[in-house]
Amino acid sequence: MNGSYFGDDAETQLATILANQALQGDYVGLGLDDFGQDEESLSADVIAADMLFSADPTPANARASAAAKVRLRRAKGARAGGMMQRAAVQSAAMQQLDRQALARAAGKVPFSTTGEDTSSVKTEILPIPVTAIPGLGQVTIAVRPTRSMQINSIIFPSLLAATAVCRVVSIEILGLQQLNGAGGVHCSGLTEVRTARVLKGSTAQAGQDILVTIQNTAAGAQNIEGWFEGPDIVRVT
Repeated sequence: MNGSYFGDDAETQLATILANQALQGDYVGLGLDDFGQDEESLSADVIAADMLFSADPTPANARASAAAKVRLRRAKGARAGGMMQRAAVQSAAMQQLDRQALARAAGKVPFSTTGEDTSSVKTEILPIPVTAIPGLGQVTIAVRPTRSMQINSIIFPSLLAATAVCRVVSIEILGLQQLNGAGGVHCSGLTEVRTARVLKGSTAQAGQDILVTIQNTAAGAQNIEGWFEGPDIVRVT
């Protein structure tokens, strides 16, 4: 018997052949369905291979039986892996939707620190504009941020002549004094080359002025400038 083929009904077909007395002992060319890759066809292949090996336990038939079982296991594993991957993606998406629904139901609008991506914090730079201070006088400079930000440091250029002779005597954010005591701070101690510049200042709201009062200790007029730094605070909608 040459070129015999077992498809989806392999068990019935093979049993019929093996029951035929005229075909007993002649298993040359008994083959399996290598074309169907769905689980039903591969399961039929396993049944046919096991029956063939039981009827004629030769090494070739043993290899055919083992190969059929390997193909079936791989097919089941591939389907299970795909289902698990789809379930994981759906689960993450559903969890995000659930969190958004709970936040809306509670009437809460969360705040977060934004960044260039989801893992980095963006530092805002808020300029203190160039301002003329008369000799031995002082001025209050109003600095208005366009985005809400936490004020973590105030910086003056180290190479600016006014930095060497001016003092910061007051910084107010929403009426809250940022200097923890009287006397002021010399601008030369607040330059870009100062180490550990991070301070824990208040949050400056967008459109609300920060009031910086600077005193000139020299007899001649000076032009002072600088900037604030800190992470931005943006409402998530």
